[in-house]
Amino acid sequence: MLYEMINPSDPYAFEAEPHEAAALAMLLLGPAYGAETENGDDKPRVPVFLFGGAEAWYAAKFGRTAQEGIEALEAEAAAALGSVVLGGFADRRRHDAAVSAIGDPAKRQAFEGEWQGGAASMHSSIVCNGADFAVNGIAGRCHSLARRMKDDIKGRREAMAARASSGGGKP
Repeated sequence: MLYEMINPSDPYAFEAEPHEAAALAMLLLGPAYGAETENGDDKPRVPVFLFGGAEAWYAAKFGRTAQEGIEALEAEAAAALGSVVLGGFADRRRHDAAVSAIGDPAKRQAFEGEWQGGAASMHSSIVCNGADFAVNGIAGRCHSLARRMKDDIKGRREAMAARASSGGGKP
């Protein structure tokens, strides 16, 4: 499902399945971030929690703690954070159409750098697929967090496989 981030800066769109992954992604970013769908339906909405209440909302909505949610859906939450793109819903559709039309990986990477570094109000630097380019601080933070989460998942899987191959445990 496509979401638009509710935040104190520029618009961003991201994809998340299931809805719980969108909620986890926003909670990982902090209390100033929420998300809503294009139709504005309150069911898949993630509120902003500037004044607290995130854990209680999460437990009431999903029937478990956010920590339990991360343990179950870490890869999905990482994918949601990694999909954050500068711009709202219409911008995201244009972005995705352009990316799908670019066959050359180097050109696709250059396009992504230009898109993410667009007219954002807050900038930082991010390394994506080996290339360093300026991007909005929020998108950069999302992508950095997604990479760290994916690296953690990979490390745990490799450790489990190593233990299993040495006879020390099941994968």
